[in-house]
Amino acid sequence: MPDCSHEDEHLLIKKKSKLRQEIEDLLEQKGLVMERRISVMNLDNGEAHYFEDYAESLEFLKGKKGRWYITTPGLRYSRKDR
Repeated sequence: MPDCSHEDEHLLIKKKSKLRQEIEDLLEQKGLVMERRISVMNLDNGEAHYFEDYAESLEFLKGKKGRWYITTPGLRYSRKDR
């Protein structure tokens, strides 16, 4: 990919649509927020760890014992409401 000029950097940044922002705001009012990280949870003891990508979460799980569950990014209850 060729280098882009400083003036064109704004074109590469993904912006949220107005509708998407409205939906996220309404969900937040109901106590739900978008979780962008991968969550890895131990189903036996409730231990949870968070990672930026799937490969990082798989690396963490190498050699772990017990029942582990990997979630995809999505909705979760906000901590302030729990």
